[in-house]
Amino acid sequence: MKTVNISEKEKLEGIIKEAKISRSELARLLEVSYKTVYRWLDKSVSPHNAESRRIDELYKEYVDLRGLVKKLKSGLGDPIKILKNSASLRSKFILEMTYNSNAIEGSRMTMGETAAAFKGQKIKGKEMFEVFEAVNHKNALEFLLEEIKPGFNISQEYILKLHSIIMYNFNDKLPGKYRSGYVNLTNTEKKLPSAQEVPLEMRKLISGINNYGKDPIGKVAGDHYAFESIHPFFDGNGRVGRLLMITQLLSKGYPPAIIQIEDRYKYYVALGKGDMGDFKNIVQMICDSIIKGYNLLRKE
Repeated sequence: MKTVNISEKEKLEGIIKEAKISRSELARLLEVSYKTVYRWLDKSVSPHNAESRRIDELYKEYVDLRGLVKKLKSGLGDPIKILKNSASLRSKFILEMTYNSNAIEGSRMTMGETAAAFKGQKIKGKEMFEVFEAVNHKNALEFLLEEIKPGFNISQEYILKLHSIIMYNFNDKLPGKYRSGYVNLTNTEKKLPSAQEVPLEMRKLISGINNYGKDPIGKVAGDHYAFESIHPFFDGNGRVGRLLMITQLLSKGYPPAIIQIEDRYKYYVALGKGDMGDFKNIVQMICDSIIKGYNLLRKE
């Protein structure tokens, strides 16, 4: 099965269909001429890079990607088996996830340096804690892949174990334990639960985390937002939260969501919109990241 790359033409046609707009209205939205839209749709002319980005933004605004993700899931087979049966794919997945997830949190390690850290090589110009972060994330993903199975149930013990691996060698961050004090989030005015409230909030989250209903992707998006809103640890919340997202998706037969460093700003914006009860952006971002995970699994 081929990897998925949605063409600009397919995106434009999808916007027209889902938004129920004319070509003229589409041209106005994209701030281009009608003739330009005509050339894109009927003459196979490719948009410039900036125009492609705008088309992609508009596509994700108007077209619900859950339908596409559902189709990909049905044709993929069991993603857990794929990852467990192919050492090379598993290695690619672990490297991609580790590099991107740590980079989102501010790591300066490149993809190549991350791969070198996995092999125990010394990384010139990088601090030991950066190397530890890479190796810890790799170990956490390996633990996840050992534990995961279809229908896997997430427990408090599982969450704390992931955190203990992510924060290994960072004893001041209380590996495997909820935070004992207040943490302050930058770029948001949202008030976090107090340390005393964290265990109760986590119990509430875990009590429903394994129930997916009729909209699994929407549920995973809501759970991810809820976990990050609780921010149960002094550090490692983003990394553990994304590992939990992958656990949920794999357990339900979906490809893993790989949120890439270039999408960091969109990711934070999407989480921020959740503060106002708007989860459309985070749902779309997870779908887009699942498509990237699907493409990775289809590379062989």
